[in-house]
Amino acid sequence: YDQAQGIFEIEVLGEHYQVHYPSGDVFNCEGKEFDNYSVKIIILRYLMNAESKANDTELISYKEFPDGALYYPNFYKRCIQVFAAIGNEMPDALKQYMETVKAVSLEKGDLSWQFSVMPGVRVACIFWFGDDEFEPEAQILFDKNLTKVFNIKDLAILGDVFIISLKTFAFSL
Repeated sequence: YDQAQGIFEIEVLGEHYQVHYPSGDVFNCEGKEFDNYSVKIIILRYLMNAESKANDTELISYKEFPDGALYYPNFYKRCIQVFAAIGNEMPDALKQYMETVKAVSLEKGDLSWQFSVMPGVRVACIFWFGDDEFEPEAQILFDKNLTKVFNIKDLAILGDVFIISLKTFAFSL
């Protein structure tokens, strides 16, 4: 936080943003407006609720969070299925993206990584290739402590931020 200018700087999936205090206006790294409201929402919710505590070692699925089972079908369709499709159709792009966000391999499934979406917001993704008998499958896991930072709708937005970033990267290659 730059107290003289009243600006927070935060990194989200390798992109840098500025939040002006006390207005809450969010700008890209060049100080310009941008129209990704999911990123703006997740940054503001994070700044309102985040605490500087160590990450929990336990990663849990979206449906294990309070009210997660209620919203899981939507999250599955918007995030998990899209992640599985990109992994199955564009595995090299997925691998390059994970290198870009400095993800660490987890040695689970066919491909898996853990990475930070923003400071202290840890996510793991596991992917299994599809074949003639089975569709590709995926799982997105979150640090259990995120229940203290985000509600279930915020986690859906966090998933959207990740998937939009991944799609933008994969389809730009």
